[in-house]
Amino acid sequence: MRGKLFAWLLLGLLGCTVFDGLTVPPEANALPGYLSIEEGARACSLVFRCPRLSEAIARSIGVPASATRFSTCLGWLSGPLPPSRFGLSAQASLLGCVSEAGGCEEALACAFVEPLGEDDTRCVGVAGDACASAGMLVDCTSRYAERCVTPHWGAGSECRLGLGSEGRCALSGCLPETAAPPRCTSGVYVRCDPATNLKVAKDCNTVGLTCPEGAEGADAQCATEDGVFPCDEPGATSCAPKEARVRVCDGSLASEFDCAAMGAACIAEDGGARCARSGEACSPLDPGIDECNGTTISVCVAGSRVTLDCATLGLSCVPPDGTSSGRCG
Repeated sequence: MRGKLFAWLLLGLLGCTVFDGLTVPPEANALPGYLSIEEGARACSLVFRCPRLSEAIARSIGVPASATRFSTCLGWLSGPLPPSRFGLSAQASLLGCVSEAGGCEEALACAFVEPLGEDDTRCVGVAGDACASAGMLVDCTSRYAERCVTPHWGAGSECRLGLGSEGRCALSGCLPETAAPPRCTSGVYVRCDPATNLKVAKDCNTVGLTCPEGAEGADAQCATEDGVFPCDEPGATSCAPKEARVRVCDGSLASEFDCAAMGAACIAEDGGARCARSGEACSPLDPGIDECNGTTISVCVAGSRVTLDCATLGLSCVPPDGTSSGRCG
């Protein structure tokens, strides 16, 4: 996977548009998508099938994956990407893991932050926070698990319980009155958390944000290049002012995809937003899109119509059910 990711980044930077399998060629100044269309279709089929997977992806890497419209999901996972997006490699790695998963449990295990169901056995007999292992924090109040030994956290992080048995993925203990001020180092936001007396290192790049190198104190924080935009709905998308960027919520902060860098603009669509170019041949909302014809499905990715044979992925074409579109599944 690492070699594939390196080649993916190198080819994108060189402007090459020839890839394994079905892909949509990137626009000028754009990188190819996180996944090929076949890989994206496998990942999106799991997003439709697995409760909480869409939320897990958004919380982990700040990428939206629609669980109701197949082409919208494919557009985000397999459509072109702006070179200015922070954390592309870590995001592609997680999505590649999902695309290779054999089922929901395996797909959710790819996530850096995993929402927990009400019946999750990891919370049986647990009130509050617990370390399921040195590498996993389980928060049974907010109902999520954090995998500490992932790109989401600074190197050396592990599950620790601090004041009041409140847990964090953290580097060590600390005392706020003697600790160094918050700081940014190589995209990682390091601070002494006063609620737990634990030293926390969050990798901002993984969720598409940056931490200005060398910033300290109040200037040190995970942010877009334009500032900090709090939000609370994982996977929600909207247009930034001037319609040059799409903002995507990870459940805490919004990151951005620069549409203008790809010769596109942000448009509001289907209760959210996406990057779109003038003169597109189709949109995910068009009649005939995400409809089955035997084992094949017609999808619209980045304004291009593609016919995908679900059978070649070992899947069937599942027709719309009134709440979600047709899909490979």
